[in-house]
Amino acid sequence: MRTLVPILFMAVLATAGCDSADVVEQDVAQVQMRLDVENLPPLQDGFSYQAWARVGAQSHGSARFNVTENGSFVNDAGQFTQNVAVFEVDISDASEVLITIEEKRNSDTLPSGTVILAGDLEDATAALSTVHEKALAASFEGQTGAFMLLNWASGSSGDDLSGVWFIDGSRTSPTAGLSLPALPEGWIYEGWIDVAGTLLSTGPFRENNTHDTLRQYSETDTPAYPGEDFLENAPEGIAFPLDPSGATVRVSVEPYPDDALGPFGLFVLSGSVPSNPVSATPYSLQAGPAMPRGTATLF
Repeated sequence: MRTLVPILFMAVLATAGCDSADVVEQDVAQVQMRLDVENLPPLQDGFSYQAWARVGAQSHGSARFNVTENGSFVNDAGQFTQNVAVFEVDISDASEVLITIEEKRNSDTLPSGTVILAGDLEDATAALSTVHEKALAASFEGQTGAFMLLNWASGSSGDDLSGVWFIDGSRTSPTAGLSLPALPEGWIYEGWIDVAGTLLSTGPFRENNTHDTLRQYSETDTPAYPGEDFLENAPEGIAFPLDPSGATVRVSVEPYPDDALGPFGLFVLSGSVPSNPVSATPYSLQAGPAMPRGTATLF
């Protein structure tokens, strides 16, 4: 688990301009927001995080930021920052705090639909989590599932392990191996198999009992569940038909649009392939690592 990293978000309301002959001293409204977060994955390909404070019907954003693997905060140029952002308005009356994922071309005046953390401000404090209805609306704690190793395209004895499908039951009577909650707009699931450190995608998907949207390694359309046969277009260093012995199978939650070809880092399910696996045999998936969370405090 990553070390908690404090961020101080400082909101400054500038005094209005006035005639130099009629200067009146005014108090500058200043609100600080301390944000303690953990398990926030680094973003790639120009994507950034941004904090938003909801004041009435208006959203007011901080400067964009990113995080390193050890949890340090950096700006869009990759430089370590002092973890201080300036809002253009007084946010002392904010009712909500959102942490979003933003593309380069996204508006700086409106939050994107990809909210990773959110919380309601009560007594100047907000517990930020993925469970909030404005974020993923799910915690994934205690989630389980199943996958099978089999090859639907050929099914020959030599390559019947060269495929990962999120199904239960049997080859002749498959059932859904996942019961994941529906995700809000801005997010999508994706399956993975980690073979000796190389992550191969089985495809992004939204439903537990429909096809995924990727056909990178085969043209297989059967069965109507998320999964992939690994038969063609093998990446460098990987041989197909795939030998999945000892590999790890995972399901992640990904921003949509996605920030990179690799996984975002929010793994909600994970399971191990035995050293001597058997095809068409259900193997279990268990809940993944802890999801991002945090606390925002105005003072």
